[in-house]
Amino acid sequence: MTGPRNGQILFALGLALANTVYGWQVLQMSRPFVAGEPGPAFLPALLCLALYGLLARVLISEFRTRRAEASGEAADTGLLPVLGQLFAIGATALFVIGFVWLGYVISAALYSFAIAFFFNVEDSGRWGRSVLVALPVAAGVTGFGWLFFDRLFGLTLPVWGF
Repeated sequence: MTGPRNGQILFALGLALANTVYGWQVLQMSRPFVAGEPGPAFLPALLCLALYGLLARVLISEFRTRRAEASGEAADTGLLPVLGQLFAIGATALFVIGFVWLGYVISAALYSFAIAFFFNVEDSGRWGRSVLVALPVAAGVTGFGWLFFDRLFGLTLPVWGF
């Protein structure tokens, strides 16, 4: 067991525990679509389910990596995976700041592009492919978020603030 790998698994299990507590609180809310509208529990329930799926993917990936390391197939990845968490925290902070000043579309597009690009580079090591993957991801996430909040719930999202 290597330190970073063990840390990834423990972090994922900690998130699963926190998500379970959060999910339990979501279950105490009124059920979505009872009155014909999504209601306040819809998005939290959707996020809980998505997080469980993503946590399962992380755990499966980590255990597969362990198996590859045990058979001697694993390559040295350097500092890139270690910097991933710091990059995600920094990008999220910049997204929050940019959300107010640049508006939803620009900040969400830049944020989702940066996250998708970084983690694709981390996974594949190919910069060009990572740009080609990150562009549609950024467009999809930004478009879905706008449709979801602006059109479905009628929440006006911030625009350029200068």
